[in-house]
Amino acid sequence: MTSIAIDIIPTGTIIKDRWNVSRKLESGCFGEIYEAQDALTQQKVAIKVESSQQSKQVLKMEVAVLKRLQRKPHVCQFIGCGRNYQYSYVIMSLQGRNLAELRRSTRSGHFSVSTTVRLGRQILTAIENIHAVGFLHRDIEPSNFVLGSGIGPGSVSPRTVVMLDFGLARQYTTPTGEIRPPRRVAAFRGTLRYASVNAHLNKELGRHDDLWSLYYMLAEFITGELPWRKVKDKDHVGIIKQTFDHNNLLKFMPREFRAFLEHIQSLTYFDKPDYEFLQFLLSKHMERKSISESDPFDWEVSSGQSGGTSETNEQLRDLHTMFAEILGILFRDSTHFFIPL
Repeated sequence: MTSIAIDIIPTGTIIKDRWNVSRKLESGCFGEIYEAQDALTQQKVAIKVESSQQSKQVLKMEVAVLKRLQRKPHVCQFIGCGRNYQYSYVIMSLQGRNLAELRRSTRSGHFSVSTTVRLGRQILTAIENIHAVGFLHRDIEPSNFVLGSGIGPGSVSPRTVVMLDFGLARQYTTPTGEIRPPRRVAAFRGTLRYASVNAHLNKELGRHDDLWSLYYMLAEFITGELPWRKVKDKDHVGIIKQTFDHNNLLKFMPREFRAFLEHIQSLTYFDKPDYEFLQFLLSKHMERKSISESDPFDWEVSSGQSGGTSETNEQLRDLHTMFAEILGILFRDSTHFFIPL
């Protein structure tokens, strides 16, 4: 007999005599997100809910970080929060589609370099902002970045990227602003595909680990996939990331990304990343290729105009073949590994 999942908040629930829950938008291991209408302003909002029965409570951290980031760019508006004996909740401005959905919706399965570089600049700013208030995100991945809806209070432009999901965040500074000493062993945090090697090694994560996740994101945006995309085992993915020559990805990325990679490779737990230098590299590519911030993103043009040239797509097919060959070599003599190529 199959069990039927029951929503934490039924449709039609009215929270605090003000917010009328209209539908569930998504659910995950840490809770559910609903759309609701504000009876006071008549605007739509998002409500993130966490069951009181959930073993790991993360919404408290979500609220703490969201409050610290208010009035900074690339963050949604915090409207309110509360709890009862059944659940905790946070109410925030409603946003648009996430970057993972947008990439998958393209005909080619990848973004153009122009779109990728401009998204990268915004995401990098968002990462710098959370680091500036003393927190690491620790789950930098495409579905945690959305476009503004351009609708309602606190909403931003549909061309602006907004960072979400601070439940796995960790404060890396002390009350006096010093860097907290790293723990000898830390639990794995992040999303398997984008987590840094340090996460796989159960090391304390630092600011540079958020940037490693950004690098993997941008590489996937351009190429359409990462070498370990189909591998589901955490330890296997960690082995591939440690063994893989990351320079192989650079063959299909703008030349400025070599310095980007070299910079994050040089960083340790205590080092402060040079965000300005990384922004300079992305801006340098835009200048070299005459890319303007006002240029349309891939999802703003018809499918026939996006997806790259036939030459680019042929190069990406070669890349995907290379990925399969690399995985075959890595595990050729390891009969206990099953890698679906």
